[in-house]
Amino acid sequence: MPTYFAAITPPENILDAVAPLQKGIEGVKWAPLDNLHITVGYFGELSDAYAEILDRELARAPGYGFDMRLTGVDFFGSTRPHTLWLGVEDNPALNRLHKHVRSASRRSKVEMEARKFRPHLSLAYLRRGYAKDDFERYIRRHIRFKTEPFLVDEFSLYCVEPHKHGPNTYIKEANYPLVG
Repeated sequence: MPTYFAAITPPENILDAVAPLQKGIEGVKWAPLDNLHITVGYFGELSDAYAEILDRELARAPGYGFDMRLTGVDFFGSTRPHTLWLGVEDNPALNRLHKHVRSASRRSKVEMEARKFRPHLSLAYLRRGYAKDDFERYIRRHIRFKTEPFLVDEFSLYCVEPHKHGPNTYIKEANYPLVG
């Protein structure tokens, strides 16, 4: 069964601003620009029938468009860093969208990932033996990075096409316009 998630894809000008951040650390696996997104809901493996029900529920009154800004690099894994990411400035409208996605998941009887919502854009995945000095310098250099604000006027449902060698492909299954 395919794996699904709902996400916001930043516009091209924002991805162009983020691209220069994806260098400078030996031993990391940088995420392809085409895969960069901000997850608003992760659903895991779904049958076609449940994916269709979820699609219908996600489309029901998803809310209004809003401005968002990416800001500051950080990482997951306090004792053993594993993911380098770019943060999202605190945003009540983004939190409302996440709640809409969670409600759509409940109405669809689809279990959504339960961990606390921490919006971010994953830049890279750290391998064993990554250059710790490079990593620490990178964090210090980019901790205050900010993009220009950008309009979020839609989010999408994606399906993951896994690949044994190389990065997974994310296939956009549906778009959900945000009005206003």
